[in-house]
Amino acid sequence: MVQDRAKVSGKEVASKSDSTDSASKSAGSSEQIVLSSKAKDIQKAHEIIRSTPDIRVDKVNKIKQDLAEGRYNVKSQDIADRILKQVLADSKFLG
Repeated sequence: MVQDRAKVSGKEVASKSDSTDSASKSAGSSEQIVLSSKAKDIQKAHEIIRSTPDIRVDKVNKIKQDLAEGRYNVKSQDIADRILKQVLADSKFLG
């Protein structure tokens, strides 16, 4: 027959959840989070990035107009240079 430890020893046994709950309640009331100025700057930058559209509509419309009118000319060398730069940047980033 299995008996309860508290009844056998005569001592009150506190569960882990009870002790952690009371500890978190007392600690939670006095804790504060203080952001450094660098963290605030990073947070502000993230907000600016989130509010900026992914597509620059003015540039897209200008290029569409130039394409339609036959004025948009790109040198193949410029395209190759940019592709190569992007590949090199990606390879440095990936290690």
